[in-house]
Amino acid sequence: MAIIIYNDFSEYMMFKGIKNVDLIEYEYKSEKQDITEELVINQLGAIYDFHKKSLGFNGYLRNRLNNNTGKIIENYKISIKKLTYDMNNVKKDGAKNSYEELIIKYGEGVINRGEECIKEVYGADYLEIIKRSMRRGEICLGNIDFQNLRQSNHLEVVSFENCSYNMVEMDCFLLLSKLKRKGSKLDFRKLAKEFCYIEGLDESSLKFLIALISYPHEFMKCCNRYRVGTRMWHEDEFSGKIVKALVRDGNSLF
Repeated sequence: MAIIIYNDFSEYMMFKGIKNVDLIEYEYKSEKQDITEELVINQLGAIYDFHKKSLGFNGYLRNRLNNNTGKIIENYKISIKKLTYDMNNVKKDGAKNSYEELIIKYGEGVINRGEECIKEVYGADYLEIIKRSMRRGEICLGNIDFQNLRQSNHLEVVSFENCSYNMVEMDCFLLLSKLKRKGSKLDFRKLAKEFCYIEGLDESSLKFLIALISYPHEFMKCCNRYRVGTRMWHEDEFSGKIVKALVRDGNSLF
């Protein structure tokens, strides 16, 4: 039997019937729409269609797919440890600027929330979800924005470059978490439940998603940037970013 070798994963996806569209053409055709529940549910359906077409890929690629299974959870755990270390140092030495004052004021609550989210993740049969993902050969698109993925007469994708082996739940998480942090007024628990129904996933997957969407992503990201100096902001600017991060993270869903 002949072995088919693809240069990259996009070639295989086009073979499976997904149309690779140009970004400019896609943006031109796309209509400006408010983010409604209906629009999100349609996008969840498009994500499912991608998962269905990519599931169990075992072909040969010249450019291999990354395996990102569990990476976000591990990064979230590391961020909690680093913020705990930072906060303990600030408490010991005293706050030297407005940013560190805010860390003392809000840091403990954020750490507790992050730890509770990770606890909920592991309480949702996390290891079994990983095993299922590996057994089925699940692949995520990664970039699930409305500007990158669309379902019309057929599935359309602009870029496949963020595709990786990962749990299918992560594409839903990336979409809903981003919308939540942007302040969209949606019932995220209901949408996560709808995704699990579409994908045929059980209650463990819903619990897993709720835990991840509840994680204080923006606060941790801001603290990580301050720590490593990747953004040349003044301390007062970081203070403003911390306050905005608290608002963007919103309330936990559990």
